Amino acid sequence: MSINKRILTILSTDIFKKLINSDTVQIAQLNAAITLLIESRIPFDLQFSPGTRREATAADLLIYINPTTTVNFVISFDPGGSIFSN
Repeated sequence: MSINKRILTILSTDIFKKLINSDTVQIAQLNAAITLLIESRIPFDLQFSPGTRREATAADLLIYINPTTTVNFVISFDPGGSIFSN
């Protein structure tokens, strides 16, 4: 299966739908998404910010589709803006 089909299959899972449609997520949901990416051998980067008094705890998940295309998720664990927000 090509990487594009694998990514499409993964992005269609309930786990990724929750990441896309939720304002905040639980750590277990992020761990499940990471597990799917690893099992499918899809390259990704993950950055974590523990948050401060001004910024919410958040993670930035960057999935590589090909050398010039990525999918980026900014995942908040708490309400409010994070260092990853625009």
